[in-house]
Amino acid sequence: MNNANPRIAILGMHLESNAFAPVSTEDDFRKSCYFEGDAMLAEAAKPAPAMPGEIPAFVKAMNDSGPWQPVPIIITGTEPGGPADQRFVDATLARMRAMLAAAGSLDAIYICNHGAMTASDREDPDGELYALAREAAGPRAPVLSTVDLHANITQRMFDCADCIVSYRTNPHVDRRQRGAEAATLLRRLLAGERWEKTLIRMPISPPSVTLLTARGAYADMINEGQRHIGPDLPVVSVVGSFVFGDVREGGITILTYGRGPGPKALALQLAQFAWAERARFCVRLTPLAAAIARAAEAGHNGERTAVCLADVADNPGGGGRGNTTDILEGLLAARVQNVLLGNFVDAAAAARCHAAGAGATLQLTLNEGRADAYGREVPVTATVLALSGGVVVGRRGVYAGRTVNLGPAAAIRVDGLTMVVCSRRIQCADPVFFETFGLDIGVFSSLVVKSRGHFRAGIDTWYPDERIIEVDAAGLTSPVLERWTWKRMPRPSWPLDADTQWRAPDLSTL
Repeated sequence: MNNANPRIAILGMHLESNAFAPVSTEDDFRKSCYFEGDAMLAEAAKPAPAMPGEIPAFVKAMNDSGPWQPVPIIITGTEPGGPADQRFVDATLARMRAMLAAAGSLDAIYICNHGAMTASDREDPDGELYALAREAAGPRAPVLSTVDLHANITQRMFDCADCIVSYRTNPHVDRRQRGAEAATLLRRLLAGERWEKTLIRMPISPPSVTLLTARGAYADMINEGQRHIGPDLPVVSVVGSFVFGDVREGGITILTYGRGPGPKALALQLAQFAWAERARFCVRLTPLAAAIARAAEAGHNGERTAVCLADVADNPGGGGRGNTTDILEGLLAARVQNVLLGNFVDAAAAARCHAAGAGATLQLTLNEGRADAYGREVPVTATVLALSGGVVVGRRGVYAGRTVNLGPAAAIRVDGLTMVVCSRRIQCADPVFFETFGLDIGVFSSLVVKSRGHFRAGIDTWYPDERIIEVDAAGLTSPVLERWTWKRMPRPSWPLDADTQWRAPDLSTL
């Protein structure tokens, strides 16, 4: 092992798979993020890279901490959607294996991945990725990964990695910090440290809306875990899971890494806390009619930034298609004034607006020819306010400093509603999605966002938590778990099943 100038491979796949959404295709990945070999390092060096923030931060931290030799393999990812097409997964893993074999001797491997990916024919492609990395590293070279806090940590992932570091913020504004932390931890592993590891999986599969980290039971767990960090306990990862993956190895998972009895004891303490506080993982939403009425009141009274309606059931950041119409139709039927909505995903409508040109008024049918139970066809008379090619650099929150592509997009006005229509599925989580059209969030009475929670870090200067309403509408990310037919999730599971039981394991068995 060359500790003075280590050769470290970097690779990863990012997908949060919603079992109820259409398959995520190779085209989805390649249009969103696919970099191979030196192209990965070139992209990471850009001011606003179009890749997960962990990788640029990891590379910078490694550069700053001493000599090393990066061995870039592949990083690919796309917006959350359905299971990944198995052919693309197999081809990508095969390409990674070949590139790792060609790379020769390695001193360590860094995996940058989401951790909640399924494939169309297999349940644990992330585990396959970790096993591939372990095979390439051999039994002694460290393998370390960073994952989203919505990961579904499988036993195979846990067994193959020396350390798994999860995000600690939701909205995920700490991705760069976790990438830098991965570099620091990897340096320690390269210097010879090794840690005992503990995993406790809970029969709790919480809706994502209950996993914010500013407050709540999940926030309390993360904060308590971090309070114990020290030389003998370098990593505590409290992973909230992604319930819509509908996997056998889901649920809140507590990971600790360290020496002595402390890490195991803390893992058990956090698990006992989660179980005692499990009622706080139940979701509470505002009925659609009440939410529309509040927005109508704000518009009628001429209020500014009075209320934000979060369309949590149609979150492209969780596999939603971005085109459901419950809230849209409610706003139009009630003739709500001075309301701003984003992002409505409809490539055909965006193309028609581009063909008509800025300033044009046209008859437009949203979801024309692709209506479904959640997104109905909605005929409107629309005035095109502005047009955009859709490539923007995020300004605040989870997209800050990252290049994002909305595809051809338009801002339109329909009666008292102003809305952004775009071509690619991107959740509305950054004010730049409006500002690129010259729209100022601050002049509107209310805002509607198709997002589950990441929008909070982007719009908090206008809408603090007390002005945000999570709306009970229909869509592929509805957090009302009773509405779904679960096939693989072990039952009973809280909060879906009130009769769920859990018994704390004995420390000696961990």
